[in-house]
Amino acid sequence: MKAVQKVKCINRAWFVLSFEVVGPNGHSLCSDDLPIQREGILDLTEGGFPEGTEVALRAKAVMGEALEAAEKLRVARNGRAAVFEVRGTSLDFRVELVAIREAED
Repeated sequence: MKAVQKVKCINRAWFVLSFEVVGPNGHSLCSDDLPIQREGILDLTEGGFPEGTEVALRAKAVMGEALEAAEKLRVARNGRAAVFEVRGTSLDFRVELVAIREAED
């Protein structure tokens, strides 16, 4: 399980989406809507997740379905960012972890 401080989501899909990071106790941190070819980033430590918490990213098509990424993450104050891409259409899309980057802005 990768330890990260931030989660970045890149919208490479053919629809507007939002994403959220969800913890085991129901606590979540949500993004604004992301138009096509845009990206958003959430800092988990500023969003109220304690270090060591296991979290998952969930992408949601605006007025559509939601899909959780297969990879789980652990919150750490290390400056690293997990980078996810969303691809597909609102009826058939996927969420993939593509990189772990150091000191992401």
